[in-house]
Amino acid sequence: MFYSTCLAFLVLVVYSSQASSICSDGATYIPHEDCTKFYQCSNGRPYTFDCPAGLYFNPGIFVCDWPEHSGCQGVRS
Repeated sequence: MFYSTCLAFLVLVVYSSQASSICSDGATYIPHEDCTKFYQCSNGRPYTFDCPAGLYFNPGIFVCDWPEHSGCQGVRS
């Protein structure tokens, strides 16, 4: 029981540090590694969202946009 509690705590700490690093600069919308997705930060936590079919996240204007206008440099699905 002790070890499973410690493991759960460790996983939570690692997730929290990764989450805070994604949302640490105060931005609300952050590009995802996959061009068809983006993160929205709320209370310091990232939430992943999908763009509608056929669109990529445009980090310049923070909306889902046509792929040729998005400027996305990540993975293209």
